[in-house]
Order: sequence, then structure tokens, then C-alpha cells
Amino acid sequence: MRNLLMIVLVLWLCVPFFSVVEENSGDHSRYVQHVEQGFGFMFEGNNQKAISEFEAALVLEPDHAEVLHYLGMAYTQEQFWNRAVESYQRSLALMPDNIEALYSLGVVYFRLDQWADAVPVLQRVVELSPQHARGYEVLGKSFVKLRQYAEAVPVLTKALELKPQAAGTYYELGTAQLNLKEYTAAIENFKLALTYGPGRYAEPHYGLGMVYLRLGDREKSRAEMQIYQQLQKEFAEYERLTRLTRAEPSNLEAWTGLATVLMNQQNYGKAVQVFQRCIELAPNDATFHHGLSRAFMNLNYPKHAAQAAKKAVQLRPNEAIHYNTLGSAYAMQGDQKNALIAFQKAVELDGEQPYYHLNLSKLYQSLGNRKLAQEHYRAYEHFLSEQKSKQK
Repeated sequence: MRNLLMIVLVLWLCVPFFSVVEENSGDHSRYVQHVEQGFGFMFEGNNQKAISEFEAALVLEPDHAEVLHYLGMAYTQEQFWNRAVESYQRSLALMPDNIEALYSLGVVYFRLDQWADAVPVLQRVVELSPQHARGYEVLGKSFVKLRQYAEAVPVLTKALELKPQAAGTYYELGTAQLNLKEYTAAIENFKLALTYGPGRYAEPHYGLGMVYLRLGDREKSRAEMQIYQQLQKEFAEYERLTRLTRAEPSNLEAWTGLATVLMNQQNYGKAVQVFQRCIELAPNDATFHHGLSRAFMNLNYPKHAAQAAKKAVQLRPNEAIHYNTLGSAYAMQGDQKNALIAFQKAVELDGEQPYYHLNLSKLYQSLGNRKLAQEHYRAYEHFLSEQKSKQK
């Protein structure tokens, strides 16, 4: 969608330039060429070269609000925050009510921690465009940063009316309500942040911990804070391993660790890419093929999951878990015959694993074989009970 929008903008901005080229020459012709090349580089994601082209164009013709806006966007992508501010301000001096330039400026102020500067700019955004969800969202977050919690609540509530599944906005609203001692509402919104947020979203657990602490429920507060701390450790480990794999692209141990973290975070899309990288480095390691299969299953790609699981089975044919995963992939495809063979093999190799019996029980139940379904369910209960007893 972003690329399509960029194409539309490029065409929209360039059409009037072509009509002018025929009337003028020299500087204006070079200006048009720089602008076209700038948009081309921006479309390719090469912001450094886009900046050079836009800057060259504006030396020739400095008073073009749209080009100044896109120069600001390129600066923003490269985190040249102060240059972005200057560019957006120049654009707005020429076109004061350009909603997206106002919003872009407000976002940069927010990222620079200049929240007091962001507020009036973003207020103008929502005044000009009352349905601008992103404008309300960043405005509300700015109020929270300024500790103006009473002002934040109606703004964030409006943002959620326009964009009702924005996890981060629920978290910010919960934070504002926590500080206003509106604890019931804060709990509800922190929980909604967890409902709509990504897997392993840490911050709402911290918010819940603080609410329960203020309500005097130390047990719940401690439980939430422990979850928060664990997730923070996972995130720190993710950051460390990501940097390490960039610095050492052939470090298999780092890639393996990163795959584990991503699976724990339920970030299965990235996990697929990391497992594929592990397989490039160690193509005969069944563990990586099995991990890839599990990631594909969680993404609801059973065909790809079955292919990866079959490779794991081929490499290590005596691992019960590989057959169990293969059976699950077949079952997701509706291939009950091959699922049954795989689950039976898993139980044959490890008959004391309760969940292998549970999978067989469910499959026999779907096949109408109640006797075997009950038999394996009883085995599941028996081995699960033994497993729990050993853990005590």
C-alpha cells in the first residue's frame, strides 16, 4: 500500500512538471530531473540519494512545498531529525494547512522529545481533519509524556474510536487512567492492549502491575511484574542476537538463539526467515527443519510445514517429535490417513509422551473410532498425571 501511494504521489507531482518543461528550459529542466530522480531513489528506499536530489532541486527552485515535504520525509527516514523539522517548517510556510506535513512535523517533534512543540501542531491536524486517527494518537501520547493526563484521555479515546484495534493507544490510555486513579478503566485498557498487541508485549504487564500495587493486591502485582521483567529480558536478548547476526552473518549459534527468541515471542514470520538462514548454514541439522515446520504451522501454512517436517524426519528418523509435528501438519490439511501413520509412529517411538496420545485420540474421534479414541485419551491422562507427579 505504501509503495502504491508513493507511485501515485510521484505521478501526481510530476505531471505538472512535464507541462512546464516545454515552456522553459535550463534551470527548470534540471529541477524536474532532480525531482524525478529523487522520487525514484525514495521509491527504491535509497533515502541518502533522494536527499541529494531533492536538495539539488531546491537550490534551483526553493519554493516548492511538496518537494520540501518529501525532503523532510527522507530526512526522517534517515533520522536526521533537526533537518526534517527545518524542511517541514519551510514546506508549511508555503502551504500552512498541509495536513500530512503538519502531522509529519508533529511526529518528529515527538521523537525529539519536544512534546510541548508537538501538541499545537497535532491539534491543528485534528482540527483540519477530524477523522485523522494517527493525529489523535500522537497528540494523546504527547499529552501523556507531558503528564497532562486529563487532556490525554478524551484524545486517546477518540483515536480508538477511529482505530479500535491499536494496542499502543490502549496502553497509553491505560497509563493516563492509572495516573488519574481510574483503576478499573486502566485495567480494562491494559488488557485490551494485550489482546490487540503483538505476542510478548511487555509494557501493559508493567501497567497492570502498577494498578494492582496501588489497589493493594501485591500477589497480582508481583505476577504481572515478573511477566514484564521476563519479556524485557527476551527483548534485550532479541536485540543482542540481532546485532550479533548482523556483525557475524555466519554465526550459527547466534542465529539459533535468535530463532528460539522469535518462537517464544510468537513472531513466526521472522522465525521462518531465521530458520531458513540456519538451514543455509547447516542444511543437515534436523532441528532447524523441525523449527521451520512449527513456524509454518503457526502461520497456518500446513503444506510448507509438512515439507519441512518430512525433511526433519528424513534426517533424524528416530525422533518422535518430528513425526508428531508431521502428523499435525497432515491433520491441518485434512490428510487423516498420513496424519494417523505419523502420530502412530510418534507413539511407537515415545509411548510415554501424553500429548502424542492426545493427538491420536482426537484423530480417532474424528474418524469415528470411539474405542481407540477413549483408549488413547486414557493413556494421555495417565502419562500426564505421571509427568506432573515427577515435577513436584
